[in-house]
Amino acid sequence: MSHRVYLSSSNLPRMPEGSRNEWRGFFGSGGELEANAFFPLFWRALFSENDIRRARFIDEYDVDDEAASVDREECLEDFGPDATYPYLATDKASALERLASRREPIMAAIGERYRPIYTAFAAMIARDFGGHILLRTIGLPDAADAEPWLRTDLALLEKLTDKNALADLAKDLARHDADPVWLLAGNGTSSTSPWPTPELKALFSQPHKQGKPPRPLTPKQIEKLDREQAAKRNQKPAGWLDSALEWLAALAAAGAALGAYGFTQSVWLAVLAFLAVALGLAFALIKLRGPRF
Repeated sequence: MSHRVYLSSSNLPRMPEGSRNEWRGFFGSGGELEANAFFPLFWRALFSENDIRRARFIDEYDVDDEAASVDREECLEDFGPDATYPYLATDKASALERLASRREPIMAAIGERYRPIYTAFAAMIARDFGGHILLRTIGLPDAADAEPWLRTDLALLEKLTDKNALADLAKDLARHDADPVWLLAGNGTSSTSPWPTPELKALFSQPHKQGKPPRPLTPKQIEKLDREQAAKRNQKPAGWLDSALEWLAALAAAGAALGAYGFTQSVWLAVLAFLAVALGLAFALIKLRGPRF
């Protein structure tokens, strides 16, 4: 199930308020990233616990937006006029300062391999985001109760020297099918500000679209494979001469059986004659073919 959260550029220092019809001018003013039911690490690096704010659910919809009138009525029925949920808001200058100061501790915690993602993420925030940055959480299934979760995730950024602080994230990044750009920075929603960049796509191709690498063979498997390949090399390919000899052998055995029966009128002697000739010719064919060396 999809529970989208967004990192959004904003010209306001807070969430837009539908009671003031502020959503109409919100979208398209800058970059935006999305994730599904989690807060990517690099998003969290933009904020502190002091950036937690609260907004009313009902303010998610402009009062004059007729297209959202049904959603607004349902929101009133579900939450009432005063229920709130937590979100994050900060100014871009503070966000960039935090990114710069946290760069090395984060790299030490997750590994140098992911530095290009961090660098590109910081450049994108500086280039494509407006004066303020919002982490919009209303898409969470438990948005009203998400504040403890937010505080816990933000507090981890002050404990990066603890090797276990990002243990769960490290496990996710280590999976063969992991998409590190998605896990660390989310995906872009704007065609004017593509994310991940082509350079990051080239560096971190999504491995779940590729087959798993084959496991190395064990010594026993290698030995068995060598024996099978040697046996194949030592076999002569069957040709038309082999087929002709097989037919001649069958005819000779049948002729011997018929001759024995004609002279003796004995079925048993005919069978013995057939078996004797058939076995003798089979042995001769095996010796004739022989292995190739």
